[in-house]
Amino acid sequence: MWWRKRREDDLDRELRAHLDLEAEEGGDAAAARRALGNIGSIKEEVRMTWGWTWLETLGQDLRYSLRVLLQNPGFTTVAVLSLALGIGANTALFSLIDAAMLKMLPVRDPQQLRILTWVRDQEDNPKAPIHSHSGYGMRDGDGAPLSGSFAYPAYVQLRDHLPQFSDLVAYATSQFTFTARGASEFANGQFVSGNYFNGLGAVPILGRAIVTDDDAPGKPPVVVLSYRYWQKRFGADPSILNQAVSINQRTATVVGVMPPLFQGLYPGAEVDVFVPMSAVAAGERYYSLSDPFNWWVQVFGRLRPGVSDSAATQAVHASLAAFIPSYADSGTLVPEVRLKPGAHGAGFFAANGLSRLYVLDVIVGVVLLIACVNLAHLLLARSAARGLEMAVRLSVGASRSRLVRQLLTENIVLAGTGGALGLIFAKPMLGLAQQMAFGARPTTLDARLDARAMLFTFAVSVGTAIVAGLMPALRSTRVDLGPSLKGVHATGASSRKYVSRVLVTAQVGLSALLLIGAGLFVHTLERLISVDLGFNTGNVLTFRTDATRSGYKGQRLADVYGRVRERLEAIPGVTSVGLSQNGLLQGVVSNSSVTISGHTPASGRGFGVLWLECSDSFLPTMRIPVVLGRGLAPSDRPGAPLVAVVNETFVKRYLPGENPIGRRMVERYMGTLQIVGVAKDAHYESVRDLRPVAYIPYSQHLEGFFAVTQATFAMRTVLPPLSLAQTVRRAVSEIDPAIPVAEMRTMEDQIELSTGTEHLMAQLVSAFGLAAALLAAIGLYGVMAYTVARRTSEIGIRMALGANGGSVAWLVVGESVWMVAAGLAIGIPAALALSKFVRSMLYGITPNDPWSFTAAIFLMATVGAAAAWIPARRASRIDPMAALRNE
Repeated sequence: MWWRKRREDDLDRELRAHLDLEAEEGGDAAAARRALGNIGSIKEEVRMTWGWTWLETLGQDLRYSLRVLLQNPGFTTVAVLSLALGIGANTALFSLIDAAMLKMLPVRDPQQLRILTWVRDQEDNPKAPIHSHSGYGMRDGDGAPLSGSFAYPAYVQLRDHLPQFSDLVAYATSQFTFTARGASEFANGQFVSGNYFNGLGAVPILGRAIVTDDDAPGKPPVVVLSYRYWQKRFGADPSILNQAVSINQRTATVVGVMPPLFQGLYPGAEVDVFVPMSAVAAGERYYSLSDPFNWWVQVFGRLRPGVSDSAATQAVHASLAAFIPSYADSGTLVPEVRLKPGAHGAGFFAANGLSRLYVLDVIVGVVLLIACVNLAHLLLARSAARGLEMAVRLSVGASRSRLVRQLLTENIVLAGTGGALGLIFAKPMLGLAQQMAFGARPTTLDARLDARAMLFTFAVSVGTAIVAGLMPALRSTRVDLGPSLKGVHATGASSRKYVSRVLVTAQVGLSALLLIGAGLFVHTLERLISVDLGFNTGNVLTFRTDATRSGYKGQRLADVYGRVRERLEAIPGVTSVGLSQNGLLQGVVSNSSVTISGHTPASGRGFGVLWLECSDSFLPTMRIPVVLGRGLAPSDRPGAPLVAVVNETFVKRYLPGENPIGRRMVERYMGTLQIVGVAKDAHYESVRDLRPVAYIPYSQHLEGFFAVTQATFAMRTVLPPLSLAQTVRRAVSEIDPAIPVAEMRTMEDQIELSTGTEHLMAQLVSAFGLAAALLAAIGLYGVMAYTVARRTSEIGIRMALGANGGSVAWLVVGESVWMVAAGLAIGIPAALALSKFVRSMLYGITPNDPWSFTAAIFLMATVGAAAAWIPARRASRIDPMAALRNE
């Protein structure tokens, strides 16, 4: 490069001299310009020549790098595989984060969107005129919990009286009974305002979108399908357009199909169908188009150009302040409004698995760091073997910078190969990362290995090559030519050995960190598996249905569920059938607070209770024994006194040392219930939690806020449960084909599903920890083998003077033990410092669990001993005379 600069300087001097001569001889300006053009063309030729030379040199470096790496297959394989693991894991995680938090919504000008929210703390205030049952799980910057739901009349007022927004669109998630082509099933859907698609600028790929006219009262219902559901349910059949389907037993017409990437304003949440807000049925339990107390609609707004967030926030607050007095008492509180950026959607990811993603981020970051350290160590060890090559190339005129560039090119080839292989690893890792972040909940995030992921992989590969390879490259080219050309160990070999030991110690420390994390998650899983669930899980088949969406309500609902139960009990091989509003361990509960006669809660807000509306046969079917009083009975029917069977945790927490039978508790919406029995504790919400539960007869709760809607049937069988699946579907269909049968699985499968995240976390971290331990073993082996090779003559002298093989072997193993001990001294405090961040993901153990730390220490010590054994054994068998003759 320096020669190009010198050549251009020479040409500049020649040009100035030529111009001076022209001026002295009275030459004209045209001649000077011609001279300038000639010199300029020569300079351009020099530049082109340099560019071609640079490309030619790069090609030579690449060809030479490939030859060198292919000549060392063992080194190349280990380096590439370790890099592929680290780069692949990080690429998968980047793709997930990119899809969930970085990509903008596929709508028009998403950066203009704002989410309308309010501070949720005010909901529990008795002066707050709000009953909200939906939100995003968000928190503001000051930690305040936020809700994103508004009453539909409030939305209408905001839409019609806020000029600060060019569009205000609304939606609400729901689940529909979707019937098409003779089959019924549950479909996840959204009620959307008539201006929803037009306001967002979302255009269907087939047919048309829902428009304002579709959302008018009395208009024929229409439905728009998501692309994914169109493919899954109808095989991407374009003839579905304008066909009639049924939504909750109401005929609707399919008018459009949305593009593949569009899933509404809640990216990640599975959406099958979109229907107009006007499709909300009169008397709907949760949703109302007229009730101002019922806040259930989520609202997005598009700011007009030039309008600030603060001005829009004030306008929303003022509009609500005018709306609330129209239906509430004077002096009621107006919730504090907050506008949140809406370019990335409504925060599904933040509400579902962000903490687990942070843990995974640390894990894959540590894996990549271990891969970098391992590559640096391998390159440093390899540089010792290339000392003669570097010395020869330097002696014949190669510059040090030229050699460094050559070595970095080799590193880039290594890292590039590792990155390419990492892309292959990234695809399955991406699926595992999604499962770990979200568990069993279905998601539709656009997480894929696209161009952005490829660019990320390229950047990580190049960065890894430079970070891991620069120091070994600089050290490799710092050689003493005289001794190196004679084959004598170069000066600085002792410092290279010191650096190698530091790198291996760092590997051990990072590996210990991962192994301790793996131990924590494995021990957590063991504790969860050993939990006494309180019921018999064997030979139980469950499925979920919801007849209310097929038009059944009140006593008709109880009657149809009763007929389904009788029909199922008549199936050969079924011994008993129970039903409940929510299934056990499905993660869905009904909860509220009660007051108990003679007891005043310290908080003043009542005693928290989980409610499970169920049949009198539910507890016997699940083999949950009643330990005091009686269970639910057929006599607990509508019109009879309201009763409840509570669990042991309820009694221990709220009535310790007292007889609960006959005590009365009052719930705000239900009224007064009498405790008639105490059941053994059984896990309701999840395997982790055991909370106060009250079992109440579903037949006594057919109206009101806690009215039964969906039902989960549980059948105890003497046959393999899934062998009855088709018989069960046929039995339900014979009663009413419009009643869907969903989520049919055994109870064992449900338990495994409820602990799926813990299983995956334990497996994933254990796999990474073992891979890290293997890399640490390779590093230890490399250092020990190099040490034995360099100390051959010393070992020969020691043995000639009487040292036995055991003492020589311990000399090598002892050095390995010190490196392992130093690594553990780094890894254990780091694990203690970081383990508090996974406290919420553990169960039955503390973050400083002795079992996990002991197991990691033992495994790393074993790995260190195994890695040092082969070099130690080789050292103990050195022939003293051969070693001395070699010296």
